[in-house]
Amino acid sequence: MRTLLALALLLVACGRSDHTGGPATQDASLTSVAAAGPDAVILRIARVGGTARAYIYPRLDSAVWSASGVPAPARALGFDGDGGTLVYVDAKGAPVRLDLRSGAASAMRRPKLVVAASEDGSAVYGVTDSGTVARLTPAGRWSLAPPGRARDVLPQGDGSLIVVGERGKDAVLWHLWPPETRIVDSVRVHGMARARRLQAGDRVVLVGDSSVTAVRGRDLAPGRVVELDGATGPATATPSGDRLYVALRGTRELRVVPRDAEDDVETMELPGEIAELRMDALGRYLLAKPMSGDSAWVVSLGTQKVLGVVATQWRSDLPLVAPDGRLLLATGSDVRIVASETLAPAGSARGAGRDFWHVVSWNGFRPRDSRLDEPVRFATGDSSPIDSASATSSDSADPAGAFSTQPAPPEHGPPAPGVAAPAAQAAAVWYVSLASHASAEAARAAAERIVVGGVAASVQRGEASGRVVYRVVVGPYPSRGEAERAGAASGRSYWVFSATP
Repeated sequence: MRTLLALALLLVACGRSDHTGGPATQDASLTSVAAAGPDAVILRIARVGGTARAYIYPRLDSAVWSASGVPAPARALGFDGDGGTLVYVDAKGAPVRLDLRSGAASAMRRPKLVVAASEDGSAVYGVTDSGTVARLTPAGRWSLAPPGRARDVLPQGDGSLIVVGERGKDAVLWHLWPPETRIVDSVRVHGMARARRLQAGDRVVLVGDSSVTAVRGRDLAPGRVVELDGATGPATATPSGDRLYVALRGTRELRVVPRDAEDDVETMELPGEIAELRMDALGRYLLAKPMSGDSAWVVSLGTQKVLGVVATQWRSDLPLVAPDGRLLLATGSDVRIVASETLAPAGSARGAGRDFWHVVSWNGFRPRDSRLDEPVRFATGDSSPIDSASATSSDSADPAGAFSTQPAPPEHGPPAPGVAAPAAQAAAVWYVSLASHASAEAARAAAERIVVGGVAASVQRGEASGRVVYRVVVGPYPSRGEAERAGAASGRSYWVFSATP
């Protein structure tokens, strides 16, 4: 999952776990610093279902949020930082949307999906047992019958979708922009019908029996085919997609395939044959599972060296590299914390192994600035209109957009002497988001074609999963109800969000 930002965090004392299994311990020499930007939030959901809790990392002793009646999780799909929702697959194979604001959890059991994926934590794409494609959003469902039976779906960061099928021994990829059903690009990749698919930055990588290749996500332009001197095993890529790591079956070797065709394929040797690979969300470390035993080899990607071995169960959530680089390891009913470079013990959370762990970057649990609830005040006689169109332009001087969808940071006391207090802020207004694009040009082109209730769409610049996106929106509206009615009138898939002028 690509939900983490590089946060400047150091561990502090974990204190006591909220479970009754006993106290948690932490290296007393560790200190903390205030985090800039979104908080690193540890979400822990009971593996058998029931209670979900959130902790601001590295404080694992005090939950800042909890919810009950949450379905048992199996694996995470994505996180929507704007909507504050985590999407995961439950133990029965159904996608579940967990709202971190309301605590509500809703399972999406129809249609039944045999494959599920989400890039932004909002739209969930899947393949049904009949080979059709479905998209599930808070606004409703959308479906597609591709030219051939779908085998996989790969949602892209620019809002488009790549569907993977097969024709004979070849893989076929179709590229489209939901909710439009028109296929804008397609490519046939020879001999890759049964290849494993993985996202590597902006590329889709196909791992065949003894070779790998990739296509560019935005236009399906094919890349080079790299022949490997052996049968391929587990594979993973760095978050940016600049390097692909492929294990060779029956050997102790990893092949490091660079993105640049001019660079040579390198070889790394691990202590034994590799059963699974797991990439750090920030691309600093690689974890490798041996063929036998409950352990993991830790590889530093900066030095391409094996740092050592750690004892851990291998689950869909753990082992996990935390935002500060420390390793979270499952040992029975507990979770141990070790330093990544030295592998020295750094703490433990007793009883926490009974939970499913996931890390997201979000500031939604910060205290709300009381000034946001103060009414806006205008000077007497000031009747100048507000140019909302220019305020929401993607060319705004404010790099985050004139209307931020992120909650305001907490107050830090009164202003210093001689510094004027900030002016009162207006109450929140509501917008309808109809599409998102990776480029401002594409968003503006889409906005020019959209008019809802006589109101032309505009473009806002924002952030999703750590990347800049350009949203096509209409609004503002004074209430959520009016925004919902406008979204329904658009005839498109949509979601609404609040912002403060």
